[in-house]
Amino acid sequence: MSLFLYCRGMGLTWLREGRLPFVGADTLMDPFVTNAPVKEPDGFVAVSEEEYRAELKNQYEALPDALSSLMTFEYFIEQAAQKRASIEAQIRQRSVPDAISLSEKQRTSLTLLSLYERGDNPVLWQYHSDNHQGVVIELDQTHAFFTSKQYRDDPQLFTPVKYAQERPLKLREIHPFSPLFTRSEQYQSEREWRIIRPVSVADKAIECDGQKIYLHRMPSAIIKSVTFGAMINRELKQNILSLMKSDLRYRHIPVYGCYLDATQYQMHRIQEN
Repeated sequence: MSLFLYCRGMGLTWLREGRLPFVGADTLMDPFVTNAPVKEPDGFVAVSEEEYRAELKNQYEALPDALSSLMTFEYFIEQAAQKRASIEAQIRQRSVPDAISLSEKQRTSLTLLSLYERGDNPVLWQYHSDNHQGVVIELDQTHAFFTSKQYRDDPQLFTPVKYAQERPLKLREIHPFSPLFTRSEQYQSEREWRIIRPVSVADKAIECDGQKIYLHRMPSAIIKSVTFGAMINRELKQNILSLMKSDLRYRHIPVYGCYLDATQYQMHRIQEN
């Protein structure tokens, strides 16, 4: 089975380096990962008398013995009446579902790589491969480089993204990184997979277009093909072709071009001569 890495102009660099470009989890432009900001529930939710008394009962029982022995529960209720509005607000707040979010420390300590099940998705070519001017690298997703539970003695996580309408909630999910592997149903046509590794296991880090990239050396055996974008720059295409023909790591790897269907909004990967 294969997954595809969509690359911009730096695709040539990743091939020369023999490395895959991971990005920091803190660079994801996804507010659902950080859970900010959250909209308050619509309308006013009334708190029942039973909920109110149960809350006061819990507060009363949590008092130190030195204080609870000085007053009865009924007297405690009378005194709490002055703060009823704020107490009810606290009860309502706790009733709001609590979505999982990643802390800043978690986001700055993790890197990830996004791969996709198809290499002919026009949307991905546009947004992740420089408006069809980049390349796509086909990778063997069954290789231990991806499937192993550890990388350099540190844990790694490799799994497909789950698409849903409901966000991961603390009461239902047990994995702390579930926001990184769950996206809205609106993205399901992307069919994305993600692999997560700690920042510390990268071979090296470089700056690219103002963003830090964490490079991970890959075995050349995981590369199955390279595909040019339909609007790739001629010079970039020639440089990649020269590399693929001259580099012993890549001589056996087929190279494809992306060509448009004559009658449909569809792209075809056709092997270059």
